[in-house]
Amino acid sequence: MRSRVHAIAATVLCTFVAACASLHTRSYVPGTELPQMIGPHGAIAESAATELIDKTLGARSADDETLVNAVRQNAGAPLTTGNHVDVLVDGPRTFAAIEKAIADAKHSVHVEVYIFADDTFGQKFAQLLMDKRAQGVEVRVLYDGIGSMQTSSAFFDEMRKAGVEVLAFRPPNPVQTPLLWKINNRDHRKITVVDGTIGFTGGVNVSGTYAKSSGSSPGKEKGLKVGWRDTHVQIEGPAVAQLQTLFLESWNLAGGKIEDDQRAQYFPEPAERGSDLVTTVANDGDDTENRAVYACEMASIEHASKSILLTQAYFAPNADLVEALVKARKRGVDVRIVVPGFTDSALIFYASRATYSALLKGGVRIYEDTKSLLHAKTAVIDGVVSTVGSSNFDMRSFIHNNEASAIVVSRPVGRTLEQLFEHDLTQTREITLHDWQQRSLLERFKEKFSSAWAYWL
Repeated sequence: MRSRVHAIAATVLCTFVAACASLHTRSYVPGTELPQMIGPHGAIAESAATELIDKTLGARSADDETLVNAVRQNAGAPLTTGNHVDVLVDGPRTFAAIEKAIADAKHSVHVEVYIFADDTFGQKFAQLLMDKRAQGVEVRVLYDGIGSMQTSSAFFDEMRKAGVEVLAFRPPNPVQTPLLWKINNRDHRKITVVDGTIGFTGGVNVSGTYAKSSGSSPGKEKGLKVGWRDTHVQIEGPAVAQLQTLFLESWNLAGGKIEDDQRAQYFPEPAERGSDLVTTVANDGDDTENRAVYACEMASIEHASKSILLTQAYFAPNADLVEALVKARKRGVDVRIVVPGFTDSALIFYASRATYSALLKGGVRIYEDTKSLLHAKTAVIDGVVSTVGSSNFDMRSFIHNNEASAIVVSRPVGRTLEQLFEHDLTQTREITLHDWQQRSLLERFKEKFSSAWAYWL
């Protein structure tokens, strides 16, 4: 227990130091180049790319084109064609899809996750991985050293004994992570790649909190432990190679060894699976200037012409993002945000609420989920560009964490997420400006105190 306390103290100190050094590097700088799109057979000429976007979106307006190009400029990875994307809602559906893919695996299973819990749910998933290893399938697991700190080493050792390769990303131990300030950089991604052909990403960790659907509406008393509301996606097609690349980069950073001549086997020839356009936007918080997730969020908001629907578990935007959302509303965009009505982090809860006044005064509509603990991180812009990933709407995610989000250009996927948003609204209460202005002095104090720490949360 004492070592964990020391680890947490070191993390807080390193977070403070690193954050202070980064306070002036968080600004959004628009991209200037339009990268080539990539299809199953390689790079696509821009004339052909335009035709593909037209085919995907059908009736495409000039505003749609501007929005899609803004995302392309800022994503950091090419938009890929020929993908099929399924939206997976909550833990049971997500793990049913992941477990089926793993059960059918022929060659390799790669799992990268922030929390891998040693509970009944985590034990079942670990057993599946060990069973696949016994069948001769390569299995690798990368977990975050802070996120999974409550999981015993014996749990991971059991997987290792079964032949599963298991690594911790930056454990809070100075022997294993001698550059202590690096502890501030966490691997918050949730990625699973099977045989290099099926990929998953989103907000779902390996934890018993996902054993039940949020449709069970556990409420505030039970909702902290079960029935979390979350969103994941399953991707098939050329974009899976981007998820595979991210996993291998993280694996290497954590000390894993995969030789260059071995890498080709994890990147099979991609096949066309559908008409969805996908790019994987990723943050690398390892002392780099990579701000791709932030840049894409800002670019999407600035170029929205019809609607911005955000579902965000930890919502603590900086002043620039708040201003961008208000400006979007002032130009007639429907801006609505679903946030938690209760949470597992009181500080981030009140830091989020500290932004309400400016947003509500600017006409943005805010809804709090009161039926289940909201952990999803999604956005759908104009029904055209959708984002599902691990990144929270805060500066820790935008600057210090390794994050991954799938950005999908597709009207069907956009429609699915819009329908999901409308369904989520049925479990919320709207926060109106009039009611908000009546809140108590104690609530205002909590917001003020928490907002002072918002950057570091």
